[in-house]
Amino acid sequence: MRSMIALAAVASLTAGAALAQYDAKPANPPAAQTKPATPPAGTAAALTETQAKARIEAQGFTNVSELKKDAQGAWNAKAMKDGKSVQLSLNAQGQISNK
Repeated sequence: MRSMIALAAVASLTAGAALAQYDAKPANPPAAQTKPATPPAGTAAALTETQAKARIEAQGFTNVSELKKDAQGAWNAKAMKDGKSVQLSLNAQGQISNK
C-alpha cells in the first residue's frame, strides 16, 4: 500500500513538472532585431563622402566641393572639369552627370 502511494506521488510530481515546462514562456522575450536598410554595395547610395569624392575625381573632375547626399541617395557637388565650374550628380547607379 505504501509503495502505491509513493508511486502515485512520484507520478503526479513528474507529470506536474513536465506540464509546467511545456507552458513555460520566457519572462522577457528578446526584442525583434532589425537591421537598417542598407543599399547594395557599389552603388552611390552606399558610398561614404570620401568614396564619392574619389569616384568623382577618378572621372577627371578636380576641386570637388559642396558634396552632399540627397534624399534619393545621389551625391551632388561642385567641381571643375576642363577649366570650367560644373554642378554634378553621382547617382545611385554610380553614373556622373552634369546638372
